[in-house]
Amino acid sequence: MTSETLRGYIVDLACLRRYPHAELLDRARQHTVECAVMGHCVESGYALVGNQGELFLLDTGTTPLVLAALKRTALREGVALQSRRELQDGEMKTVGVDLL
Repeated sequence: MTSETLRGYIVDLACLRRYPHAELLDRARQHTVECAVMGHCVESGYALVGNQGELFLLDTGTTPLVLAALKRTALREGVALQSRRELQDGEMKTVGVDLL
């Protein structure tokens, strides 16, 4: 079975679209939990921004897992997550999300 683990700071796609590429990592480190759980941000979906500024788009099934992780953290901004994905029916699907 093909699997992978992605790590990075969680950012909703609504906010991510507004950030200049050169500022992705700095903005992701400052992105707040309060923003990430707002209605339109939740609806937009999520991505992870890695430590080198790389961008990992997360599948829509990840949203409830991200929200659960955000509820478990005491951090107010810069939440780093790990997403475990597996190949299912020809597509990579998230099977778990953990706080880092």
